[in-house]
Amino acid sequence: MDFSNFDIIWVESCAYLSETGISKHRHAFFHFLYVDSGAGKITIGDNTYAMDAGSIYLVPPFVDHAFFNVAKTDLKTLEIKFFLNNSEAAEATTKLPSCINVKSSPMKSILWTIIKEHTKQKPLSAKVISLNFQLLLTYLQRFGENMDSTEESDRKKMSPEIEKAVNYICEHLTEELNLEMLSGIVGFEKNYFLRKFKKQTNRTPIEYIREKRLEKAKELLRYSDMNISQVALATGFKSVHYFSKVFLKCIGKGPMSYKDENKIL
Repeated sequence: MDFSNFDIIWVESCAYLSETGISKHRHAFFHFLYVDSGAGKITIGDNTYAMDAGSIYLVPPFVDHAFFNVAKTDLKTLEIKFFLNNSEAAEATTKLPSCINVKSSPMKSILWTIIKEHTKQKPLSAKVISLNFQLLLTYLQRFGENMDSTEESDRKKMSPEIEKAVNYICEHLTEELNLEMLSGIVGFEKNYFLRKFKKQTNRTPIEYIREKRLEKAKELLRYSDMNISQVALATGFKSVHYFSKVFLKCIGKGPMSYKDENKIL
């Protein structure tokens, strides 16, 4: 995929005050937003997403979108608006998911490099920006290809209560999570919640928690500099021994082997 033919028309780090945002609009270029901190809601086409720190939101050309700060603190973003002049690259980028969580990838540092170079305009800044932007688009394509394409459609089938439980799990992976807690959060009796959750996700809550923790662990092993003990702690496992045992059983190899074979940088 050739991402070398593009025109960047705007690069900026932005801060949106509480209860402010950008009203519904569209334009002829791509709009790339990375949430550095804060929280908000963004609508892209017919879908609305929570804006969480560590996530990227990609708006294709001519698609209606709007976003709003829902927190008391500033919603801080890193944003790039650009044209892709290669039709194959533009089509592939348009097909990427609108929301991608990249907390553990190198993308944030790449974005900051682009913004700093754009701001300071040092010698060879244009070349540095170009190379980093190509790298950013390449990483984004890889993330899009590796995402579970059914996850977004699966969430649309969930009841509000089960989606609330799923969101809570994803946002509190490092914490103690159990059936009693989750059923209480959504206001369901424990066994009723278990049946509803399994019917709508094809997993028990415990299986879902384990799956999400392992997904996060694989990201950290590939993209971060954490050691195995740190990854275990950052993904909610009680001990490095238990983490290694579960990882080996579910992934088919130990976390160290996985790290060595899949490390990106």
